[in-house]
Amino acid sequence: MRISLLVLAGGVCLVASAVVLAITQAPLGTPTFFALAALMTVPYGWLLWRLLAGARPPFPSRWFAAAVLVAVAARIPLAVARVDERSDMIRYLYDGRVQRLGYNPFSIRPSDSEVAWTHTDLTRHMPSLRAQTPYPAAAQLFFRLVVTIRETPRAMKLALLLCDLLTILVVYRWMIDSGRTPWLALAYAWNPLVILEVAHSGHIDALGVLFIATSAWLLTIRRTSLAACAFVLAVASKLVPIVLVPLYWGRVRIRDAALGAGLLAVLYLPFSSAGMLPLGAVPNVIDNIRFNGPVFYGLRLLLGPRPAAAAAVLLGIAVAAWLRLHRPAGDAGAWAWPMTVALAAAPVIYPWYLLYCTPFLFALDTLPIAAWSVTILSTYIVWVRAYSFHLLWVVPAPVYAIEYGVVLMVLMVLVVLRVRVLRVLGGAKGAVHR
Repeated sequence: MRISLLVLAGGVCLVASAVVLAITQAPLGTPTFFALAALMTVPYGWLLWRLLAGARPPFPSRWFAAAVLVAVAARIPLAVARVDERSDMIRYLYDGRVQRLGYNPFSIRPSDSEVAWTHTDLTRHMPSLRAQTPYPAAAQLFFRLVVTIRETPRAMKLALLLCDLLTILVVYRWMIDSGRTPWLALAYAWNPLVILEVAHSGHIDALGVLFIATSAWLLTIRRTSLAACAFVLAVASKLVPIVLVPLYWGRVRIRDAALGAGLLAVLYLPFSSAGMLPLGAVPNVIDNIRFNGPVFYGLRLLLGPRPAAAAAVLLGIAVAAWLRLHRPAGDAGAWAWPMTVALAAAPVIYPWYLLYCTPFLFALDTLPIAAWSVTILSTYIVWVRAYSFHLLWVVPAPVYAIEYGVVLMVLMVLVVLRVRVLRVLGGAKGAVHR
C-alpha cells in the first residue's frame, strides 16, 4: 500500500475526527466520542502496521512532512475549543494562582475558609475543591509560569500543547540520532490517546512526557548530565517515571546524579514549608481512590493499600533493573515496560496516565502497550455513567474485558511469533553444525 494513501486517508480521518469533536463538544464516554476515537484509531493502527510489521521506509520525505502537519492539524481544533468547567486544568490554574498570592499549594485545600478569597468564579466550584493538590513541584512551577503569563484555561491548554509538539520534535531527533527512521516519531504523533488527552483534555502529563522523552534521547546520545536533570524534571512533574531509576545505573556519573539531586532540592525549595518532599494528595489517593485497577485490588486484599502501592512501584523497578542488564539505553521497551507494569498494578489507572509510555511505542515489542493506549479509552464510559446516570465510579466488567483482553491477545501473538522465530533460528543453527 502506498504511503501517500496512508498519509492522505489517515490524515482525513484524524483531522475530521478532531474537527467534529471540537464542534460538537461531545462529552467523554458518549457514543459520539467513542465513534470519533475509533475513527482516529484506524489510521493509527494502519500506520503502526506499516512501520513495524510491514515494509520499512525509506519513504519520500515530503510525505513525512505531510504526516507531521496532519498531526499538528488534528490538535489545533481541539486545543482552541472551549474548556469544560470540570477539567483538571481549572485546578492547574488555581494552584498557579495561589502561588502568586503567596500560598503554598501543598499546605492548603481550596475549600479552606481562609483561602476563600483566592477563588475566581471559574475555580469556586471545581471538582477537586476539597482535596489537596496531587501535583509535584515541577508541575506546580509550570502552573505558576502559565498563570503569570495568562490566567485562562485556554492558555494552560496551549502551553500543554506546546509540550506535546516539543515531544514530537524530541522523538524525531531521537530517531535520527539513533539511526532509526524518523517515520517512527509518528507512533507518538498520531496516537489517539495523545491527541485526546493533551489537545482535547489538557492533562499535565504532557509536561512529564516531554521531560522523560528528552531524558531517554539524551541518555542515548550520552549527554548524561542533561539526561539526569530531565529525568528529575519528569519525576517532579508526576511520579510515574520514578520506576525507571535503574536504567540510569552505570550510565550516568556520580556527579550527574548529584546534579539531579540538587535540581530536585531546588524544585522543592519554594514549597519547603509543607515538608521536605510534600506529597499532597498522593497518600489519600493510595488509601481511598480506586479506578480501573484490578491487579491492585488483589494486591490490596493481600497486603493492604500502601504496601500494595509499594509493590506496584517495586514491580516496575524490578522490570527496569532486568531491562537495564539486557537492553541498550535507546531501547523502546526498556523505557515503556517498567512504567506499564507499575501502572498495571496501580490503584488508579486513568487513561492519561499511559501518556508516559507513548513516546516509546515505536518498536514491535511495545505493540501491546500501544494497544492498551487505545483500549483504555473505553473506560470513559464511566464518566457518562457517573455524571448522567449517577452510577458508581466503577469500570463495568465488559469494559475490563475489552480493555485488557485486546492487550493480552496482542501480547500472546507476539510471544507465539517470537517462539516461532527462535525455533527457526535454532533449526538453522543446527543445520549449519551438521
